[in-house]
Amino acid sequence: MTLDEKIKVTNRRVNALEHVVIPRFIAVYRYIDQELDEQAREDFFRLKKVLDNKKKHAEEDDDIKEHEQGGDKHMEESQNLLDDVDEDIIF
Repeated sequence: MTLDEKIKVTNRRVNALEHVVIPRFIAVYRYIDQELDEQAREDFFRLKKVLDNKKKHAEEDDDIKEHEQGGDKHMEESQNLLDDVDEDIIF
């Protein structure tokens, strides 16, 4: 009798592990893995945007230096404030 009860309890524990606990752990593992992958993609995209912005600013600085060295010190500035575009800062 006692042995039969212990076997039933053990079987319930094994079933609970197989059908409840282990699938939960697998689901949590997959969720964490997906979030880390998404974060890595976001970081990569952010890094590309920052490098593109740095490259664009370096090209603008080179253009300004070329204009100054070429004797054209008068740069055309926009008279309309709506024509000026501000770059967004990406952190």
